[in-house]
Amino acid sequence: MNYFRQSILSGLNEYYVILKRSLDSLSEEEILWKPNPHSNNIIFLIWHMALVEDNLINKVLLGKERVWITENYYKDFPELRNETGFAFNQEKLDQFPIVDIDWLMNYHNILREGTIKFITNIEDEDLSLDYTFGTRQVKGYFVIGRLMTELSQHLGQVSYIRGMIRGLDK
Repeated sequence: MNYFRQSILSGLNEYYVILKRSLDSLSEEEILWKPNPHSNNIIFLIWHMALVEDNLINKVLLGKERVWITENYYKDFPELRNETGFAFNQEKLDQFPIVDIDWLMNYHNILREGTIKFITNIEDEDLSLDYTFGTRQVKGYFVIGRLMTELSQHLGQVSYIRGMIRGLDK
């Protein structure tokens, strides 16, 4: 048994359980609520988290086009076709469209299936290879670590916003 692989799969599973629980029973108004005008809302965070996973697994590690593009998820939001959610200024945040959470979670579910398949089949050698990440070369283990960091960071933000809206355990 590869315990490294199992630890990553366990972390991804725990993340997904908490994400679904954090979204449970939220209204559209709550998903779109911002703590202040300069903050992200939950829908933006969920979109960004999905695109991060898509980019890191499919584009960086597998060298393929993102599911966001190949499965035409961007189709209803052509202005977001080449976006990843990084470095959004206030104007871009203000113009971010209303995205249906069920549609977005469907995209997320498809990504998750691919990520689980990738992690299940990854070999230590793959993690030692160089991959292009933005303008620099990084090792595969860096990319997996970045994925876990990004997802955890933004899941915390989603949970915190939910807590601001609903309080504890509501």
